[in-house]
Amino acid sequence: MTKKTQREKRRYIMFELASEESFKREEIVTGIWDSCLEFLGELGASRTSLWVHEYEDNEGIVSCNTRSVDKIIVCLSLIKEIDEKATRIKIEGVSGTIKGLKRQRC
Repeated sequence: MTKKTQREKRRYIMFELASEESFKREEIVTGIWDSCLEFLGELGASRTSLWVHEYEDNEGIVSCNTRSVDKIIVCLSLIKEIDEKATRIKIEGVSGTIKGLKRQRC
């Protein structure tokens, strides 16, 4: 196990999907990764430590390292369609913990 000081700090980004269509979690993950790969390239996307934690009822949470928050927000904002279905992603908040994000929502 790595020491706490060796681990990267993470930020959690809550987003809302604005679409009339419904999507499965796998479709959202693919859409987010496609956007990141297109915008940042393979090397840039791999350096973000991007991970989709939750997705339910058109709301989700992704995490990344602290250096990549702005890049991930841009990647999410650039998504215009997923699986040829029109959609937009709105950023709801950024926090250092998932609990803090959920507190912001209420």
